[in-house]
Amino acid sequence: MAGVMYVLALASCTLAYLVGDALLPEGRYAQGEPLPALFGIAASFAVAAVLGLAVGTLVRHSAGAVTTVIGLLLLPSLFGPLFGDAERWIAGLSPTAALEKLIQTSDAAADTVGSLGPWPSLLLVAAYTTALALGALVLLRRRDV
Repeated sequence: MAGVMYVLALASCTLAYLVGDALLPEGRYAQGEPLPALFGIAASFAVAAVLGLAVGTLVRHSAGAVTTVIGLLLLPSLFGPLFGDAERWIAGLSPTAALEKLIQTSDAAADTVGSLGPWPSLLLVAAYTTALALGALVLLRRRDV
């Protein structure tokens, strides 16, 4: 699933970048380096797909899994400011923080999404997604086989 999602996301993001580049006026908007960002964004989508698969395996309920994954993706960024100085650590653990850093958005300031760079942030998200997927695999084998 991760491989299929990576290929689809890379093709989609590349097409979106090319269309956006053709439509936007030259020199009016600041542009970052597209090539490493496109690979990272595609990897971020693949990691999110595996996260969804792991949560779905753990929860075994469609609506519960979708709600949980949306919560995991969005709630750290939304509720991070409520935690004061801990905002950068809480929001920085979110998969959306890694995505914001990869797309080089102005919202990805170190005080709001943590001081990790884009690639280490993506590796952190991939690490806890891998741990969750392994836990789901163990539970699946124990519960359903």
